[in-house]
Amino acid sequence: MFERYTEKARRVIFFARYEASQYGSPDIETEHLLLGLLREDHALSRRILGAGGTFKDLVFSESSIDVIRHKISERGMLGEKLPTSVDLPLSNESKRVLAYAAEEAESLGHRHIGTEHLLLGLLREKKGFAAQLLNEEGVVLKRSRGNIAEWQKKYGSAEESEGTESVAIHGQAWNLDYVRAQTKTLEKFAWSKREWKPLDVLVEFETGRIFFDTNPSQDPRFKLVPDGWTRDWCVICGWELNVYGGAEHFTVYTNGRQWLCAECCEQFFASKPESNS
Repeated sequence: MFERYTEKARRVIFFARYEASQYGSPDIETEHLLLGLLREDHALSRRILGAGGTFKDLVFSESSIDVIRHKISERGMLGEKLPTSVDLPLSNESKRVLAYAAEEAESLGHRHIGTEHLLLGLLREKKGFAAQLLNEEGVVLKRSRGNIAEWQKKYGSAEESEGTESVAIHGQAWNLDYVRAQTKTLEKFAWSKREWKPLDVLVEFETGRIFFDTNPSQDPRFKLVPDGWTRDWCVICGWELNVYGGAEHFTVYTNGRQWLCAECCEQFFASKPESNS
């Protein structure tokens, strides 16, 4: 059944079975597939969840991934924990997710089914709890399709990326050609080391949209929210930058407009960027 699946996608199914057993579920539901996806493909999770979200989400300290895990746990145990040796079946909704994932791979002309196709399959199963959770975090099908298509122009498809040279960033394998291309584009900027801190933003009363230029703070259409932008993301790897996750999250480099995590900047830039004392 899983012959066309990439190694990562197969591990998603494995982890989903484990998550279902821990919740005492007799079936592997869509939320267990989502937990498996978040657990296996951290890079995809950070990119897709960093691309959605509302201002309300962003002003709280919890990341979207933590929020999703918390909401699933809030539903409580469905029964006693099951031994991991029990071969749990897929629910009907989860079976449709896998069918949708295969369709998404075929529509993109991909021979193999990867984690990105499973994500799209979860979003297509609109009645599933996983789709509901993702939608609540601002992750919707149409935008996700566009984001994945754009990323694959840079990273290559699932089957291509698994056979190419990779580099580790925060414990995850990244396509080396993509990292080199991004680094070449960013080398023209001067980068300065600092601690990441929340940014003041203006929020439009009517729409809730965010405005980063706080100069027109007297404009009656907006309200000033001090420290309202509580996190950002590394422009290369999507690593979340914030003040509450430890030094690896708040030690950053900036060119005044974009952000790099310390690992990307110190690993891929030949000349050591300036350090602010």
